[in-house]
Amino acid sequence: MKHSPVKRLTWLVAGLVGPFVLATAGFAQEFSEGTFIDGEYVENYVYVPEFMSPEELKGHMDDKSDSVIIVDTGAYLIWEDERIPGAVSYPWVHNLAMPVTLPRGKTLVLYCACNDHEDSVDMAQKLSLVGYLDVKVLEGGWFKWQDLEYPTVGLSAVTASE
Repeated sequence: MKHSPVKRLTWLVAGLVGPFVLATAGFAQEFSEGTFIDGEYVENYVYVPEFMSPEELKGHMDDKSDSVIIVDTGAYLIWEDERIPGAVSYPWVHNLAMPVTLPRGKTLVLYCACNDHEDSVDMAQKLSLVGYLDVKVLEGGWFKWQDLEYPTVGLSAVTASE
């Protein structure tokens, strides 16, 4: 049986491309259960946040420790209104913009005013993916800090104390 040149070309292309597609499909599947962390592939990566208690953070503050950076992941206007003393504003974003301006050699303690730490846990995970090795989430977040009546600063804090 004689086949047309188009049909022979189709079979030839399928014969050449088919194995490549199958090989790359397996390769892609191999990477589906991990992620890249600071440019290095880590198999079976599952992010589990580390927490710091408000009492421990307050102890670092009382000791005037320079090894801890407090990071408020709320919107800038919220940070400006009221925050934990010394906290820097680094609002939650869907995608981190590079370069990240937070120091790498310090313990970052992230907090938000979310019910279940959603924004700070998400931001902690994103920071870990770009190579931040010492990132913690403030246990109980902003609301626990306030419940413990720990100090705050900002526009609302000044108004409340007057």
